Amino acid sequence: MFRLVGKGTSKRRRGGVIAAGAAVAAGLALLPAAANAQKPVGGPDGSGALKGAKILLSNDDSVQAAAADGADGRGLYFLRRSLCAAGADVVVVGPWQQQSGRARSISQAPQVALAAPTKIPAGFEGDCSTAPSKGVVLGACAATACTPTTASVTPADAVELALSAYLPQQPGWADGPDLVLTGTNSGANIDIAVNMSGTVGAATTAAEHGVPAIAVSANGSGLTSAPTDLTYRTAADFAAKTAARLLGRKGAADRLGEDKLLLNINVPDVTAGKTPTPRWTVMGDTPLGSLTYTADGKGGYRIGYTLADANTRLDPRSDTAALRDGRISIGAISVDRTADGKWLGSLNLAR
Repeated sequence: MFRLVGKGTSKRRRGGVIAAGAAVAAGLALLPAAANAQKPVGGPDGSGALKGAKILLSNDDSVQAAAADGADGRGLYFLRRSLCAAGADVVVVGPWQQQSGRARSISQAPQVALAAPTKIPAGFEGDCSTAPSKGVVLGACAATACTPTTASVTPADAVELALSAYLPQQPGWADGPDLVLTGTNSGANIDIAVNMSGTVGAATTAAEHGVPAIAVSANGSGLTSAPTDLTYRTAADFAAKTAARLLGRKGAADRLGEDKLLLNINVPDVTAGKTPTPRWTVMGDTPLGSLTYTADGKGGYRIGYTLADANTRLDPRSDTAALRDGRISIGAISVDRTADGKWLGSLNLAR
């Protein structure tokens, strides 16, 4: 299923950017069929669909998953489990501490280190243990050694470190991963909010390297609540199925990497007995909310956050509209930020 490349050859062409519209149109065919969206990937037991695939997994919530609500990385472990159950060899390299909202930023730390998290969350310890890489999970910190209080690198740093330094030194990974997944994030990354998302920023880093990437996020029952295990499990299974479709279709993954596009998946809060179905979406202009600044009378400001009006009229094609309808949103994001600004020519700015 996965193309092997001889030693010394480039795994993916680094050609020019092809029109994103064509790739997006082709991507529609990658959506798992609605009726089968929550069936196991691969065979009846969920195995085999990603057999032989090498997948780098990262996130922005950290690798710790120690918080009571699981908002600091629990979604990563559900995604790791689904990918390994489908036959993939998964290596996790993520930020050491919570790094939400870091976008594509870098830490500029003079020294970084990798270490296993303090503890793998209960119930996930044996996942991926039979894979070639033995299910390794590493967090990246901004120090010579990682301790519970050590500062973290950013999500983008973690992916950059994995692709540029760590993975090339691992047996069987000299050509890099077949795919990078980031998530599953605690909270949606939708519409213009993707510009501040560390989950999307980490996937963007992979796309900049020409490696196909998928960012995965999930909603809680409210805009500030963490997803339930059922929602995390649903997101993980859907992402694994999408990865299998992408890698299983000849040339699709290479095309995504060459075009420097990434897929952005968002899963709504899932209620028992109900199965959300996917919808192809576009990035709308609806913000999740806005920062507020209140003068403290001492020359400073107290920072608050106001959620967007739930009754805001939405573009029906947008990520937010899909989630409001109880649908899984899946869309394409381009690393190339060039816009059609031909009208600016009338200003004679180039003279």
